[in-house]
Amino acid sequence: MANPVELAPDYYLSNFHALMDFVVGRYDSLLSDQERHFYRQFRGLTTDSQRLYVRLLSRKGVPSSAGALFRLHKLAYEEIGDLRAAADVLINTELLLRSPPLPLEELLPLYTKSELLALSPKPLPKTLKRPALEQALLELDTSELLPRLTDGDSVVALQAAQHFETFKLLFFGNLNQDLTDYVLRDLGLLRYEQYPLERQHLPFQTRAQLEQHLRYYECVREAESVLGGDGGEIVALAGRLPAGLDGDNTLQRRLDRLRLTLARQLERLEALDQADALYRQCTRPPARERRARIAVTRGDIAQGLALCREILADPHHEQEREFAERFGFRAAKKVGAQEGWVAPSRPIPPTETVTLPAAPQRVETLAAAYLTECAPGNQCFYVENTLINGMLGLYVWDILFAPLPGAFFNPFQIAPSDFRSADFYPQRRAAFEQRLAALSDETLKQTVWRHYRDKWGIANPLIVWESLPEALLTLALERIPVRHWQLLFRRLLRDITQHCSGLPDLILFPAAGGFELVEVKGPGDRLQQNQQRWLAFFAQHQIPHRVLHVAWAPQ
Repeated sequence: MANPVELAPDYYLSNFHALMDFVVGRYDSLLSDQERHFYRQFRGLTTDSQRLYVRLLSRKGVPSSAGALFRLHKLAYEEIGDLRAAADVLINTELLLRSPPLPLEELLPLYTKSELLALSPKPLPKTLKRPALEQALLELDTSELLPRLTDGDSVVALQAAQHFETFKLLFFGNLNQDLTDYVLRDLGLLRYEQYPLERQHLPFQTRAQLEQHLRYYECVREAESVLGGDGGEIVALAGRLPAGLDGDNTLQRRLDRLRLTLARQLERLEALDQADALYRQCTRPPARERRARIAVTRGDIAQGLALCREILADPHHEQEREFAERFGFRAAKKVGAQEGWVAPSRPIPPTETVTLPAAPQRVETLAAAYLTECAPGNQCFYVENTLINGMLGLYVWDILFAPLPGAFFNPFQIAPSDFRSADFYPQRRAAFEQRLAALSDETLKQTVWRHYRDKWGIANPLIVWESLPEALLTLALERIPVRHWQLLFRRLLRDITQHCSGLPDLILFPAAGGFELVEVKGPGDRLQQNQQRWLAFFAQHQIPHRVLHVAWAPQ
């Protein structure tokens, strides 16, 4: 067993430097004067003050109009020799603000309930809940309570955090990630593919583009409170969203996602006109579905059916097509206009029920053992979503990590930024089609084994390395025909997000040859929709499959 990796006490500072230096090295022309000043100012700090600043940036302080609030005497970090001196340096450089003049309601959350009871100029019942206690304190004489709160206690507000937000956005491409990826790398838990990060391939190319992304995240933060308000607030926020830019598919995806969230809440508030108007601005599902539902709710069946026909003519994915088939049929039936609409149905998969003794193992494990024992020489593996996805990941590895413009923000991505989006396949269509056209027994085996040996252990969104033993890959490559691999790969690539799950639990390699995909269902378990879609696909293309229902033998 490998010895555990021990990180330096201030590992976070090295990672912070690496992030800042990466951004300045590649995006200096996009940074504002204030952001460049922030970088130089931080680099000029003492080591301890740098450590303290990064520690505070990483902590969740009490929000206030002056910045995140902290109480200095509550802070303790072993790697910082003199915390007070480090804080004084930050205060002198205006990266911390000491004792900011704030209203009482913004200071109270800094203190515990017991502290507030002890500091109150007037005795208050200990049974008061926190909100009631704060309200009671706000009703007291502020001039008496404020000095008690700050007496001998240095309250500081973190400054310039908004500049680091820009650096984070440029590095990660979003404001949801943090420096954890560095830690995983340093601990040896994740290895990342190496891909070029040339300036011309990076996602952000102009300051205007960067500003739109920053504005989007401001709107996301506003949405947290607005969604609990009335329709007018939601419509007003939707009007403040950035316009988007041609060619920036990442921003368009994000704007669509937020608009869909806002429009759905407007629907719940029965503001159907405003919801429909917002859905019209979205280019992705389920915008057309929601518009069809709104039309039918209003009694405009013709408009609802027209939207269903529009979807069927050009569906974004299978779920959208299935919705249009089901909803369109039901809506047409309501008004007696069923001509051209057929009740949707799914094929019934081959099904077998077996009775097995109850045991503590997973039902899939018991089913695999049963299938192995059915005939001498049978081999059965628990694969679920790992085998077919993993084989695709190995076959198209180089295409997946090709340095397309906007695909990679930093060296710590397990996938291109558009991997789980509708843009993933179209952006690489020519390369994927060429690779699929070249698929043969020989090219598949050569490519898979080359990447398997050269890339083992490197993070790939389609691969779970521990679930791909060589024995399984060998049998899969020998037994599954190339035409089946081509069909499976094509369906996966058409919609990675929807199709990479729902695959059967087991693969059986009978002693007599061939293979069979087996979905296992224990007592009370039912097929999920994504599983039904895969089974229908197998039936359509004569890919061997069945559903194995397991019942427990009487005790």
